[in-house]
Amino acid sequence: MICLRIKNIKDFMQKFLMSEAFADFLLVEARIDTHVSYGVDGRIRREFYTKEELEAHEFREFAGWESVRPQIVQAVKGKRTPLFMKLVLAYDPDKTKKLLEKEEQAGSGGFIKYLLCTVKYENGMLTLTGGAAYQGFTMDKDPEKCWDQELCRVVDAIGLEYEIV
Repeated sequence: MICLRIKNIKDFMQKFLMSEAFADFLLVEARIDTHVSYGVDGRIRREFYTKEELEAHEFREFAGWESVRPQIVQAVKGKRTPLFMKLVLAYDPDKTKKLLEKEEQAGSGGFIKYLLCTVKYENGMLTLTGGAAYQGFTMDKDPEKCWDQELCRVVDAIGLEYEIV
């Protein structure tokens, strides 16, 4: 599990909230504390949709980041910085599968349900922390190491400066 401290918070927030830089992620959950506390459960509520909509679309367990980003922007925007912010994102399951296959982690990758990235802002510091949600027990941590490297590549590709903490 890797933890990256983002050096330029303003640049990160611009890219995170105002661009498609994180379009390959799903929102698992979010908590944002401003003058009030906002909590978002990213699970798709299937009962909200009609039978026809459910048949026409393939819904994942969690909402895509792009579909909920506007609501998060509304919660964060203003003249003051949030007191606290924590968002748990899951890497796209199809991209997860391809990544683990490419890195020859497919065997142990069967235990991986999600590769996670936690975005946390607290006390003037912003960090991204990698992690994995497993479907079963395994001693093999190679998929997590693979994800740590990929998370650094993703952050590099977005053009963000960071240091490993």
